[in-house]
Amino acid sequence: MLDFRKIVPEDREIINNHLYAAANHGCEYSFVNLFCWADQRVAFFGETPLFFCRYGRWACYLVPQCENIKEAVDALLADAKERHIRFRLYGASPEEAAALQALYPDTFNARSVRDGYDYIYDVERLCGLHGRKLQAKRNHCNHFEQTYPDYRVLPLTKELLPRCMDFTESWHEEHLDAHPYSDMSEEKAAIQKVFRYFDELRMEGIALEAGDEIVAFSMGNRIREDTFDVNFEKARAEINGAYPMVNRELARLIHSRYPEIKYLNREDDMGIEGLRRAKESYYPDLLLEKVVLEARR
Repeated sequence: MLDFRKIVPEDREIINNHLYAAANHGCEYSFVNLFCWADQRVAFFGETPLFFCRYGRWACYLVPQCENIKEAVDALLADAKERHIRFRLYGASPEEAAALQALYPDTFNARSVRDGYDYIYDVERLCGLHGRKLQAKRNHCNHFEQTYPDYRVLPLTKELLPRCMDFTESWHEEHLDAHPYSDMSEEKAAIQKVFRYFDELRMEGIALEAGDEIVAFSMGNRIREDTFDVNFEKARAEINGAYPMVNRELARLIHSRYPEIKYLNREDDMGIEGLRRAKESYYPDLLLEKVVLEARR
């Protein structure tokens, strides 16, 4: 059995450097998400980090990113057998899935996971919200600017985090009041973890202030040379334009700091209908397909 252990902030450099080269992969190949969400663990196969993830009763491994893929997958297959769990590989691109099925004939079933597709946007397009398709977003931003002419866009700093933490707490309380049967506990725990280790995780972001009140914030981290991952975004939904404004202003901040970054990965919609509509309304430049491979019974 592989020696999987909890991921700690001190792992960031070695894991992030490895994942940074995992081109054409989604938000699950982000150190921040591996560290903050659910029960995700790492073991080292030589110099290659391998990942074991549990979301409730559902367990999977991430597709290894290494040259000796056959040896790494063999080690994961053996690990699953010793744990008496069904073997699953998650996060495969369609090309990886086809290659693995060819490498292991009659071993895996493959299925595309639409709820896990990442929404990828051209950062310059989100900076300006140009074009007829995004006219409504521009209108919402204009309305916000006219309603709150004194608004401020504040770069996220450790000093500002307590106010964002208070905002997040009230956001979750309001959400639970409106949707009493929803479970936001995993997301809440993940955000609290990010706030706690904000500097160690090298997070960046903005808060949107109207008057003396935080009405939105957005934060993420760079996961590729050309891609910034937006891990969390919250806004007062009842304030017209708060969400489009924080989306636009984060894009502008990232573009000004890192002109070489081409894309914002706004992650998946988790199958939540309202979230899917919101992300589709920005007309993604790419829907990044995810495939899960499951051992046949």
